[in-house]
Amino acid sequence: MNKTFLLLLIFTSFRLAALAQPATHQPYWQQEVNYTINVSLNDIEHSVDGLAKIQYRNNSPDTLFFIWFHCWPNAYKNDQTAFSEQLLGNGRTDFYFSDKQQRGYINRLDFRVEGVVARMEDHPQYIDIIKLRLPRPLAPGSQIEIAASFHVQLPFNFSRGGHVGQSYQVTQWYPKPAVYDRQGWHPMPYLDQGGFYNEFGDYDVRISTPANYAVAAAGELQDDANDTRPSPLSPKSPKARTPKPLLAKAFFQKKKPALPHIPSDTLIRTLRFRQQHVQDFAWFADKNFGIDQDTLQLSSGRIIRVYAYYAPDNAARWKHSIGYIKDAIRFRSSLIGEYPFNTLTAVEWNSETRPGMEYPSLIAVSTGKTDKDLDLRIEYQIGRNWFCAALGSDQQRYPWMDEGMNTYYDRRYEALKYQPQPPQPSLPAQHSSPAQHSQPVKLSTAKRNDLFTDTRIDERLDQPIASSSTDFTALNYKLMGAAKAARWMKQLADTMGINLFDSCMREYYHRWQFRHPSPDDFRAVLENTSGRTLNRAFGLLEEKGALAPPASPKRIKPAFLFSTLNTDKIEYINLAPAIGYNEYDKFMIGAILHNFDLPPNRFQFLLAPLYATNSRQLTGIGRLSYSEYPGIGSGFQKIEFALDGARFSSLAGTDSNGNKIFGGFYKIVPSVRLTLKKATPRSTIEKWIGFKTYLIGEKSFDRYVLKSTDSQYYPVNGRYAFRYLNQLSLNMADDRILYPYNAQLQFQQASRFYRINFTGNYFFNYASGGGMAVRIFAAKFGYLGGQSSALDLSSFEPKLTGVRGDEDYTYSNYFLGRNEFTGFASQQVMIRDGGLKIQVPQFPFLEGRSDNWVAATNFNSTLPSFLFPFPVPLKVFLDIGTYAGGWQSNPQTSKFLYVGGLQLSLFHNIINFYAPIFYSSDFGDQLKTIPEENTFWKKISFSIDLQNIDFKKIAGKTMAARALD
Repeated sequence: MNKTFLLLLIFTSFRLAALAQPATHQPYWQQEVNYTINVSLNDIEHSVDGLAKIQYRNNSPDTLFFIWFHCWPNAYKNDQTAFSEQLLGNGRTDFYFSDKQQRGYINRLDFRVEGVVARMEDHPQYIDIIKLRLPRPLAPGSQIEIAASFHVQLPFNFSRGGHVGQSYQVTQWYPKPAVYDRQGWHPMPYLDQGGFYNEFGDYDVRISTPANYAVAAAGELQDDANDTRPSPLSPKSPKARTPKPLLAKAFFQKKKPALPHIPSDTLIRTLRFRQQHVQDFAWFADKNFGIDQDTLQLSSGRIIRVYAYYAPDNAARWKHSIGYIKDAIRFRSSLIGEYPFNTLTAVEWNSETRPGMEYPSLIAVSTGKTDKDLDLRIEYQIGRNWFCAALGSDQQRYPWMDEGMNTYYDRRYEALKYQPQPPQPSLPAQHSSPAQHSQPVKLSTAKRNDLFTDTRIDERLDQPIASSSTDFTALNYKLMGAAKAARWMKQLADTMGINLFDSCMREYYHRWQFRHPSPDDFRAVLENTSGRTLNRAFGLLEEKGALAPPASPKRIKPAFLFSTLNTDKIEYINLAPAIGYNEYDKFMIGAILHNFDLPPNRFQFLLAPLYATNSRQLTGIGRLSYSEYPGIGSGFQKIEFALDGARFSSLAGTDSNGNKIFGGFYKIVPSVRLTLKKATPRSTIEKWIGFKTYLIGEKSFDRYVLKSTDSQYYPVNGRYAFRYLNQLSLNMADDRILYPYNAQLQFQQASRFYRINFTGNYFFNYASGGGMAVRIFAAKFGYLGGQSSALDLSSFEPKLTGVRGDEDYTYSNYFLGRNEFTGFASQQVMIRDGGLKIQVPQFPFLEGRSDNWVAATNFNSTLPSFLFPFPVPLKVFLDIGTYAGGWQSNPQTSKFLYVGGLQLSLFHNIINFYAPIFYSSDFGDQLKTIPEENTFWKKISFSIDLQNIDFKKIAGKTMAARALD
């Protein structure tokens, strides 16, 4: 009895211990999914019809009652999908505003399990995932055959696949089971950012197209024993024809390319491709492809076939592509393990959204601008046959295991092939290395991306390497998930020693080939093979910040304009020429001295002293700033302290002795700006609080004297008069790509008055491009210490019409002439207050000025592109405003004033011209009294809006475009 109880207790304890083990400690298993697919292309409807027979083997210890299926063509069905939402979050509206005929879907789904109709259920959140209820439970060790017929309407190629005209990129196109592993089911929607996670299996695919299509597909072609890929454009084909001209840029563009039409053959050709141990299958079809091919013998003696498919117009650039393919395969095979497949096909595509894409034994690559671009892009995509096709990690959850590892080897390839240095000693002796090329002194791809990465880290905008692809921002996905992860791999290799590290990586590849490794599995291989504990190294994957402490203090070195070379060791003091102009100083020449580097310095300065050729005095601007980035736990993303200064002339005249005299201003502006942390890294909302004190000195002509010799009055230079203004700004902006907005509440206080200003901007996107901008403004003005008739505060009061230069009381905008009342410079305004775009300085009562309150709304809209034969930056505007004076008894104007007309916006809205076409009768009646001013040209005003230059956004877009290019 006691023995029985004891045995039962021991058994129960072991059982509970086993159940308590984490999933990663369970015995490894993975499902097996084999496909036989027949698919036909309809190049009139841009669709495919298919029948898939899926052999699903349950190798798990669990009985399955359903299988999640990915039906990813439905990601293109409407603008409510996870794919569409992610594109918007990443700053793209092309799919959101796409036409119905440009979208895609999968339908006519009919699933049968062992001949029995199976019931489908929708996923509760994603329309591109379904649940297939099995007619009978699938026990461990058992297998079933699922037959699925389907119809796919191919979308325009917004992401990785689709079509452009009759050029087809058929990817993620058939229903396939989600992965079921030790963590359970992994149903995931299709996303543009982030890779995939699929089950391994064998593919047997028959593709039927009109006979004159060249088809590039994953796997080995079975129809031709020699696998010569006959096509209409191949010189080895007896039916070869001269290709018609094809513009390479026409591939993968939104507008249908204007190409000579090549009729499709009425004869249908079926090609059969087979491939074992892969996670996916893709194919490309085009009637214009040119084809190169060759064989490559690997070090084991195995011979594989390599192919290049490209547009004929790019034949000159692609003439070395076969060599690039061979170099990449040899390089990776020698370091990691032998290339796992018997073919490798590279297909040209030109995409504005991604430089390439990979599938097992099949890659798509855009040509780039140079031979080196094409070489590195081919190598990068081929490399993913190791870290994506063969090592099947979950690319959405752990993108660094694909992007980061692959990028690490890209860097070794670029360093070996494109830098004048001897081969790395880590390469095996039998390695046939790519030919080395001496390059001019410039940043390599790795150095450039490291600069961008360090910039994000220094500004506390980075994310941990181990973040999922859905959590990464678009820029951090490239920089942290790839570039920083590659640096982490390099640091690991340096710590272990390159030879030991390479040995570990070969063991990792050997042990986990055609399986699903996790980070724990990768770590286990490294620790077991090296005999080292790597707690600290793998802990870095979960942390933000630099991978290693900063190097020794940098040495200072001068540079012309700007330098990015060796900025980890050098702090540059940059010198650049500078010029300026205004009506009083005339041309100003000087220099800009700054220390703006990448990554940015905490303390930054910019000094731009200028010599004015007319006033013959020193002018210019300057800025000193210090930025602090609080750590975890602080509510602030950034705290910036700054000191700005400026000095220029704003008046010019001649005194009674014939000497030139000048009035002007100087200002010193200390400030602090507190930027709040975002709710999540992918949030586009930014909030900040800013405080400034304007310390301003102004010198004007305080009196005029009568000269007896000519009875003319001449100005006399005055002294500088000092004033101050305190300003507190509360700001919120959402820089999202769709319907962005910003709002600012501002409090200003000077010695004799206060102002409260509110400005809100909202942009309505049009589906055809462009949109309508709406601005709302309101201001409240009041006196401090009582109103005094002796003190004129009119230039500080808000008003409805455009603000002139002499009313820019903080000297924050650039004006050609601040005190001009005739000539071109006098027509310049700034959009600060009500923004009604009409000038009536001859009638001050029409300006809508108030010492109480002002409110206005401004609209401007782009015009339909079909109105013009070429792009014209022309808009229409409408301004409506009111002010306190209009609501008094016996007002001088109507309660509401309005102006409408045309707006010409140049240089991304930096320079704007406004032509009023219709306006309130209040304006019209008075302008009629001065015919010389009531002309079309005299009524035109313009603004120079340097504040519209968003250097932060420009820098972000530049990094996004160049990162991992």
